[in-house]
Amino acid sequence: MLALVTVIALLLSVVAGAQKITSLNTTAKGQGTIVVSDIDKHKISSVMVILKENGEADLTFYADLQLSAQGTWSAAQSPAQGINLKITGGVVGGNANGTGKLYLRKDGKSIDKLNIKATSADGSKTTVDFVADKKPKAQ
Repeated sequence: MLALVTVIALLLSVVAGAQKITSLNTTAKGQGTIVVSDIDKHKISSVMVILKENGEADLTFYADLQLSAQGTWSAAQSPAQGINLKITGGVVGGNANGTGKLYLRKDGKSIDKLNIKATSADGSKTTVDFVADKKPKAQ
């Protein structure tokens, strides 16, 4: 019985370990907004997220124009806690600094939602809120 419990525990730890993200390159269509200092508001139709193995992050927001942000990322203890983003550049005025969270769907590869709060060098505050469309049901 103890051997069975040990085998199950080892299998669960292998499965949990396999969930750890080391890099990601994904896009999603959906709805969202980029708001800059409560003055400039853009509707987001899609986002592209590239998380590199070296911890760098590149984000592109597609609205009526294309906006980008750069920074770093780190995985939280649990996938449900999202991926931590630290913004160090880009987002409209450039030289933005801030934080955000990227949440993935259960498959661990698809974007569910993305939230960012950043401040540019000129003091303008930028918020990004995006929710991916639900995947169409198979027919």
